[in-house]
Amino acid sequence: MKRVLTAFWVAMASPAAFAGSTGSHVPQVLPEPPAPTIGPIIVDLQHSETFKTQSPIAGVSVGSSQVANVTVHDANTILVTGRAYGSTSLHVIDNRGNIIVDTTIDVTNHTQTRLVVNRAGSDYTMHCAPNCEEKPDIGDNKIYFDILTDQAQQLSR
Repeated sequence: MKRVLTAFWVAMASPAAFAGSTGSHVPQVLPEPPAPTIGPIIVDLQHSETFKTQSPIAGVSVGSSQVANVTVHDANTILVTGRAYGSTSLHVIDNRGNIIVDTTIDVTNHTQTRLVVNRAGSDYTMHCAPNCEEKPDIGDNKIYFDILTDQAQQLSR
């Protein structure tokens, strides 16, 4: 009989009785602190940057893997590699499913040794340190780009 009465009182009790002395609403899901906003992470095209997190990493999400590649190196280290000029989102998730990083990745080219020559509306990129040498880049003249990348592939065989 005692069990039945206890079950009855628990079933009949109002939610306010469990809300404390103020009678305020008890949330069903506790609000999480917002993910820290860092960045944006700026990385040069075809270069990598390392990035450390405070909490262990369980997963990452990149908006566009065509713009940047993200690799988890260890529990707290991420490598971000610029693949194409542009911007994309990055979310890092911990082992509890919380978003611990919410930022953007901007892929640029801030190299001071980069020289772009424009001839008749076509770009030809060069790397000048200490001497200028041809270095094809995204957006260069197609024939120039194809010839130089084909030559580089033949040398690496």
